[in-house]
Amino acid sequence: MFIVSFFSFTIIFFAKEEENCTMVPQFPEAFKPTQVPFQKGTAQKFVQPSGTGTDLGFFSLDDLSNPLPDEVYPLVISADTVISPSSGSEEPLVHKQITLACLEKTDDGSFKVKVMKQILWIEGARYELRELYGIDNSTAQDDDVASGLEDSGDKECVICLTEPKDTAVMPCRHLCLCSDCAKELRFQSNKCPICRQPIDELLMIKVESSNEQH
Repeated sequence: MFIVSFFSFTIIFFAKEEENCTMVPQFPEAFKPTQVPFQKGTAQKFVQPSGTGTDLGFFSLDDLSNPLPDEVYPLVISADTVISPSSGSEEPLVHKQITLACLEKTDDGSFKVKVMKQILWIEGARYELRELYGIDNSTAQDDDVASGLEDSGDKECVICLTEPKDTAVMPCRHLCLCSDCAKELRFQSNKCPICRQPIDELLMIKVESSNEQH
């Protein structure tokens, strides 16, 4: 049996991912990671006290706005959960949700965070979160279609127009094909039918229809 024992957010400037989703700061002496403990629950806010921020004036705007060589990201936020075993014979489990981001300067001179990549680390397995374009139409419920709120044609493969789309094209992330048409496309144009970008890989997704959802 395992018991959740600790929640924390760690803010790291200029860090890169290494083995086991460990985020390693590249300038630990100048920019020390900040760890903030949290209690269990949602809707909690973190506000750093005035005057305790980090001075990033040493870096140019280009350094802050893009990952550095070797995928060093200007800002990394790691939400960690430590799950302790009830007996001392087992190792604690660490689950993480890691956000790798850059900083963009706005017209008023302030900075905003631009998310570049998100990673989940769960029970020793690494997952990279990717947004898919077209997933909303694929999961539209039949009631919405019948009432005219959703065009039923948006749910079908853009090539055969009959089978439901269940395959996304990478790296452009357009969910627009059925599995059969996706296989054929790789041997023909090998380009996304939506944006014409070359296909590096295909990602098949199980999309539940409304009568399968509970």
